[in-house]
Amino acid sequence: MAGHGGVRAAARTLLLILVCLLAAVSGLQIPLRYHAGMHTNSTPDRSRYRPGAEIAIDLGNTNSCVAGYGPGKMEETLFRFCIPSWVAFADDGTALVGEAAKNHADADPEAAIFGFKRMLGLRRNHEDEEGVVQRLIERVPYRIGAKNFVSPSVQVKAKDGAVRNLDVEEIASVVVAELKKMAEDHLGRKVGHAVVTAPQHFSDPSAWAAMDAGKIAGLDVVRTVSEPIAAAVAYGLRGKLREDGNALVLHVGGGTADASVVSLMDDALEILAHRNDPFLGGDDFDQRTVDYMVEVIKTAHGKDITEDRVALRNLSMACERAKKALSTQDHAQVSIESLLGGTDFSHSLSRQKFEELNEDLFNKIIALVERVMAEAELESKNEIDGIVLVGGSTMIPKIQRLVKDYFGGNELDMRVKPDEAVVLGAAALHVHSSENS
Repeated sequence: MAGHGGVRAAARTLLLILVCLLAAVSGLQIPLRYHAGMHTNSTPDRSRYRPGAEIAIDLGNTNSCVAGYGPGKMEETLFRFCIPSWVAFADDGTALVGEAAKNHADADPEAAIFGFKRMLGLRRNHEDEEGVVQRLIERVPYRIGAKNFVSPSVQVKAKDGAVRNLDVEEIASVVVAELKKMAEDHLGRKVGHAVVTAPQHFSDPSAWAAMDAGKIAGLDVVRTVSEPIAAAVAYGLRGKLREDGNALVLHVGGGTADASVVSLMDDALEILAHRNDPFLGGDDFDQRTVDYMVEVIKTAHGKDITEDRVALRNLSMACERAKKALSTQDHAQVSIESLLGGTDFSHSLSRQKFEELNEDLFNKIIALVERVMAEAELESKNEIDGIVLVGGSTMIPKIQRLVKDYFGGNELDMRVKPDEAVVLGAAALHVHSSENS
């Protein structure tokens, strides 16, 4: 890889010289800004806020987390909190968030909003972006509209019965505000500044929308941090990789899957290649199990529950619990009280059956890895020096085996809790940058 790294370094240097020459000739001032699509060593202006007053926010499709540093017994210690990325509006107009919003879905599914991160910054008058919105519409019970005929919006019924169209940023800000409050309760003081993580594939408008969500929640968002870069920082890859060394960061969450090849260039972590699937994750694995259980119920009890939204909701939660249990055991019980008109339901699900139900979806994850490896133009799989798994769905043993087999038995790095790695890395990266500015 030394040859590849030398060429890339020379290209970057030449590009920088050309940009500087153009700027000098035209008198143009070029602002440097960290965003979702690039990595830079630039640091925020320390004079803008006092040390230790920042937090890191990781807004996810399924769960969102906050992390930062606060007083400990001997020195500042790292804290983190996570909540479900759900927002709901009660009949009296009260906004519910996290577990409370998720539970409200039982009473009013159309009032519970989730999976909205995908829509941040999208434009409904662009064919590709509208395609993402349409796929989401097929998956969620709440109503999605268009504000000003362009930006996706969520239709919410107010207390007086009127329908309001809320920007996706406004919905996201409710989650961010709750995370901000949790951090403030832990620290015992107000927090005014934050960094926000963003997927590598986010366009500038999407990254700005994520920042706007923080601003609406009362935070001065200093910058965004690329999710795979944050994960790489959490695993200490900057200190582990050789110059021009590479690592695969595979992120499989509840709703989406991302694969990135991260490379160490000039002592900085950069994204060499990235691929994503906006609709591939734990929710899909749960749905396969739900569909199977619906057929089991139909065969065993002669009842079709596909039109019973409460029963389906309870079954979905039971299947999600079973999925998590199967990460550490060979069998799990899908059990629900009073599912069938007062009759309890219970069925044993084996890990083998769960893997059979989702075999094609698991293979899609490996196909994603294959595509990112091709895009990185690496000469062989041996040029991957480390494999990092991020996101709750990477706890599934079958996914781990498939990735390990793809790389010829190389060990996987999962020392950091998968669903906290991104926010922990963002906090570590930002604090490190701040302390050295």
